[in-house]
Amino acid sequence: MMIVKDPSKVHVGSTYPWSEYGKTLDKIVKEAGAVAGVNGGLYAADMNKGGSPYGVCVSKGEIQYNNPSGWAGLYMIGFDRNDILRIEKIEGWTKAKFEQYVADEGIRDAVAFQDELSDSNNHFVPLVINGETRELNGAGSGANPRTVIGQRADGAVLLLVTDGRGSAGHLGATASDLISIMQKYGAVNAANLDGGSSSCMYYNDEYLMTSVTL
Repeated sequence: MMIVKDPSKVHVGSTYPWSEYGKTLDKIVKEAGAVAGVNGGLYAADMNKGGSPYGVCVSKGEIQYNNPSGWAGLYMIGFDRNDILRIEKIEGWTKAKFEQYVADEGIRDAVAFQDELSDSNNHFVPLVINGETRELNGAGSGANPRTVIGQRADGAVLLLVTDGRGSAGHLGATASDLISIMQKYGAVNAANLDGGSSSCMYYNDEYLMTSVTL
């Protein structure tokens, strides 16, 4: 768990302008002049190239990627100009609607992840909304590596990354596990981000949690 007391310090780092291949988290952190980072939203994972995001991506007020249509259960997870964590369902939105939303709501940084509960793709996003925990109804019951973002009432940002899939003996975390941890640390809002082999945390020039693909 990483706790950032000043939410204005939390930004989306990316590999924009997009190319065929992405970059590892340590390179993104260093190029941004940051001290730490975790993985974020959906991205093009074909052959693990990671060259561009899916859904939407906003960095320091600039919309770098905008294609929210065609994704079942798509959510935007990000911060507005008041440094409030926003978790907004954008399924079915047009590019124009998202652009207007960013302008009207002052969204400064954001990524996208998917709440899609088919047997083949069990993704989930909202965990805690305005202090109320999500009714799971069996969703997110599988244990996996996970990455979660949350925010306390005092504005502090919670960044959680878990191991999983048997690495170092850890099977991973379920949605219920993540909710319990976020509640323990006082989150009033929290969302699941891209997990699995993408989950990693970098701090002070070293990986505290390493993706299984690195």
